Amino acid sequence: MGFLGVGKTTAILSLLEQKPATENWAILVNEFGQIGMDGTLFKAHGISVKEIPGGCLCCAVGLPFQVAVNRLLSEVRPDRLLIEPTGLGHPKRTIDMLTEGPFQSVIDLRASICLVDPSKLKESRYTSHESFVDQIALADVVVANKMDITSAHSIKLFNNWISQSNPTKTVSAQTTQGQLDINWLNLPRNPNRHPAFPKAHSHQSRNNVNTTGYKSFSHIFSEQSLFNYGNLSTLLSELKVERVKGIFSTDEGWFIFNAVDGNTTINSSLPSTTSKVEIIDSKPIQTALLDLFKRCLIKRPSSAL
Repeated sequence: MGFLGVGKTTAILSLLEQKPATENWAILVNEFGQIGMDGTLFKAHGISVKEIPGGCLCCAVGLPFQVAVNRLLSEVRPDRLLIEPTGLGHPKRTIDMLTEGPFQSVIDLRASICLVDPSKLKESRYTSHESFVDQIALADVVVANKMDITSAHSIKLFNNWISQSNPTKTVSAQTTQGQLDINWLNLPRNPNRHPAFPKAHSHQSRNNVNTTGYKSFSHIFSEQSLFNYGNLSTLLSELKVERVKGIFSTDEGWFIFNAVDGNTTINSSLPSTTSKVEIIDSKPIQTALLDLFKRCLIKRPSSAL
């Protein structure tokens, strides 16, 4: 787990590269918006994936969550099930479901891993956000990511924050590009960790995104849409929004674009049926942003986008 844009998808990809050939893994992916994208990357590694879009797992731990987990367990019979919650999700109810509900006898829940971007610890809108605080509070392993672009002051803030954890974190580490140690997955979970906001999201419906303080906008383009790679990269680096994630068919191939704070990460992707984009921000999202993406099109389909 980890807040928006911290590098969770990249971290899971690093774990997949370390997966023992003899083990069968599966992944449950949760997207805050209405469309999913990470599954495309994970499936390229031969991993079985189920996606739950349209809210955070903490608000979807009812039937959709149970059905997705049950299907993965019965159809895939994985040796290990990784769960990637949305960056805006509160982990308490998900952990409760896995340890106290119908899955407690079939799932051996191990340590929870949380990635943190230390630079965010300078901003009160993060350090006072319920989900941000409790993702760290409930994690057994806390990893400061993006160390290659982190200041000494931010590292100090991270170390101070973690030093105040009670119980003490099982592991506190620093990394770049989401590189995780696969051995952390086998560490035991400490059941004595408690959230600072135990009632967070307790009355939030799965599709109500406003109570998190963030909004999302999704769009699926027509199958014929083809984008200019260079123009698209420039657009994503210049957009003044919290987070943009998209999978696009470009004149240089298929790519998944992640843009956070003006920093864009680009990964090649297997072809998808359509190009699509998800925008998340704390301010109302203007649908006029869609026109900016349309201007990056090389081939304009005759039908409406």
